[in-house]
Amino acid sequence: MSRWDRILEQKPQALKDYVLDRVAEQLAKDLRDFPPPIEEWLDEAVKARYAQVMARTARPELDTYRVACELAREEMLREYELIDRFCRSPEFRKLLPDALEEQTAHFMTRYLVDSALAFQEHAQGKFNRGDLAKLMERIEDRLLRGYRLRI
Repeated sequence: MSRWDRILEQKPQALKDYVLDRVAEQLAKDLRDFPPPIEEWLDEAVKARYAQVMARTARPELDTYRVACELAREEMLREYELIDRFCRSPEFRKLLPDALEEQTAHFMTRYLVDSALAFQEHAQGKFNRGDLAKLMERIEDRLLRGYRLRI
């Protein structure tokens, strides 16, 4: 088998999947290279609220990434009651044992959700909320490599 046979035998990837993969790669890179780039803060109060998060010198814990990705995925699915229940649960406290990790998880969730919605708007509605939930799963695949969290 030549090196080209393997490529030719692959099924073509749908354009939508290709675009979601590229967006997922970029957002995963942004979070891997923590803190992610913020082009501009639209609200000074939000900037002040996350000042400690942005000043972190060490990367967040793996569980912080896990929580943030799952909360963003559930938000794309509009599972607000599930999110609320989880954030009040002992498991949430166990996964995010201190205030910095909790704030970081909330910041990363906002970053992912806001980025996904900005992408959706830029794509002029070609991607629905279900597609954005799949985007979050693709980000999880790149960041967590099998350590997903499901609530």
